[in-house]
Amino acid sequence: MHIPSQMGEFVRYFSGDKTIIELSDFEKYGLKGELKHFKKGEYLISQGKSAPSIFFLIKGLVRYVSISAEGKEFTQSFSSAPGIAGSTRAMVSRAQALFGIEVLDDVLCLQFDWQELYQTMKSQEGFLEAYAHLLEQMFAKKEAREYYLLQQSAEQRYLEFVNDNPSLRDLVPLKVVASYIGITPIALSRIRKKLK
Repeated sequence: MHIPSQMGEFVRYFSGDKTIIELSDFEKYGLKGELKHFKKGEYLISQGKSAPSIFFLIKGLVRYVSISAEGKEFTQSFSSAPGIAGSTRAMVSRAQALFGIEVLDDVLCLQFDWQELYQTMKSQEGFLEAYAHLLEQMFAKKEAREYYLLQQSAEQRYLEFVNDNPSLRDLVPLKVVASYIGITPIALSRIRKKLK
């Protein structure tokens, strides 16, 4: 796989509809990302460890998962290609990650050290605007998820998941779907049976 073409994909994704930053802006400072492969079951980052990298998913699917002290898993969200994955808190604050990012379908990605990327690019015209736009999208998605968890029934949350993520239906195990919508696998099985 040719890294310049993958970098072009990253810049287009990061820049959004406005194309306010260009590949040449990244090339000028030698920022090209490291091409990485992760297999199903591996982790991009691990809960409780430092996580200084941001990942651009070229191919594949991941889930953000946190594990309680009692060993219970909570699926926080998913990210699929093309998309960004990482812990904003860990990258920005150089803190330990509060969750892990597990590979659900083999991932091909570009990995960047966030601090290096940000410090190099923050003075470039359009970079901060593109970053702000990306954050807005992430926060809007998070806000909608919190609303669904608080305001909808388990059945409504399941239907919302299926409607919003048709491509995930065959990739994500039911126990992970149950964890994501905040119910037990048994409760999800009852809902699925009722909807048939």
